[in-house]
Amino acid sequence: MLEDAAEAHGATVNGKKVGGLGKCATFSFYGNKIVTTGEGGMITTNDSELAARLRLFRGQGMDPERRYWFPVVGYNYRMTNIQAAIGLAQMEAIEQAISERDRLAQWYNQALAPLQSQIVLPSCQPWARQVFWMYNIFLREGTEQRRDAVMRYLDSQGIETRPVFYPMHVLPPYAQPSQFPVADLWAQRGINLPTHQALTEDDVHRIADCLGKALVNA
Repeated sequence: MLEDAAEAHGATVNGKKVGGLGKCATFSFYGNKIVTTGEGGMITTNDSELAARLRLFRGQGMDPERRYWFPVVGYNYRMTNIQAAIGLAQMEAIEQAISERDRLAQWYNQALAPLQSQIVLPSCQPWARQVFWMYNIFLREGTEQRRDAVMRYLDSQGIETRPVFYPMHVLPPYAQPSQFPVADLWAQRGINLPTHQALTEDDVHRIADCLGKALVNA
């Protein structure tokens, strides 16, 4: 099993940290992630043979036992020392970052509670720990066009949002003739609200008020 843990730094499943659930996992350190080095990412694995092969491809394909000998076509995917230092420093404070995002999610849950007849709020099973890389909501009714109208209204009020990711089966490189109506429906109605640790409770209430007006007008 390969884990896509790109935004899940610190999340757990049945008490076990993501990144160690399968044979291999990938994390992203892009600038908007909970832990960032500005760009790049990380692969985790407990398979020593796979780890050696990944290091080979990461380092331009040069044989570690024979300098400047390239048995495979590799890539220059090495992280700089500066990027690594930034990432390690942030890892020292990851629990604080996650706690601050938990607090932000609680503010959102309280502020958006009156709108639950119109939107679906995030939920989490008791066997998992969610880390709120993004606070997502979903419209209970309407089309992608209505969702976009809500986002345009928020943007006009200085509130930046973004749609949730498209399902993989609709993207041209991975298009399939199969039908996935539930995934399509959720993707068309999903919105990422502002989610960062500098937000205040007053900010959250303003976002909730503007969202309520947007839902009425859309």
